[in-house]
Amino acid sequence: MLKDIIVFALVTWLIYLVLNRYILPIFRITSAASNNVRKMQEQMQDMQNRMNQQQSTQKKKVEKEGDYIDYEEV
Repeated sequence: MLKDIIVFALVTWLIYLVLNRYILPIFRITSAASNNVRKMQEQMQDMQNRMNQQQSTQKKKVEKEGDYIDYEEV
């Protein structure tokens, strides 16, 4: 009876060690990496939106002088 309790305690302790040293850190790393990738994608999307807005406002600001015709309009 005492032998069974000791074996059960050792097995439980080994499972606890394996979980804490190997399994849980892997889950933490993968979740942190996916969060960082998501943040980077959001930043890139924001940057693209800002660039598109700047380009559209710059196109609107261009004033045509005289009889000049843009190449695209010909």
